[in-house]
Amino acid sequence: MNGAVRGLRRAVARLREIPARMNQARTDALHEWAADLEKTAKDLAPVRKSDLRDSIQARINESSGKAWVEIKPGKTREYAYYVEKGTSKMEAQPFMGPAAQIHRRTGERAMRRASRRRLGRW
Repeated sequence: MNGAVRGLRRAVARLREIPARMNQARTDALHEWAADLEKTAKDLAPVRKSDLRDSIQARINESSGKAWVEIKPGKTREYAYYVEKGTSKMEAQPFMGPAAQIHRRTGERAMRRASRRRLGRW
């Protein structure tokens, strides 16, 4: 009976770890997804002087579980909009939209991989 109680205690202790491990997995997945999306957006961005490409950054809010890729605040942000959408004098050269489209499902895969790493054999 003593071994069964010990086994039960160990099982309960492991069950209590699941929420923390899932939060760690979510954070891992957010970082992986955001880094991939940032890299793709930078690869797709037209390069004239590299200011636009260098202004693309991934942001992660671990407490809310949100991640996004944006153009750093400043004058490059307005320029990025015109590049993405085009103007009457310049054809659109989308880079953020296509990057988001490419990675629309990669977050789910990143979460599956992170969950396996954090909840695998422990």
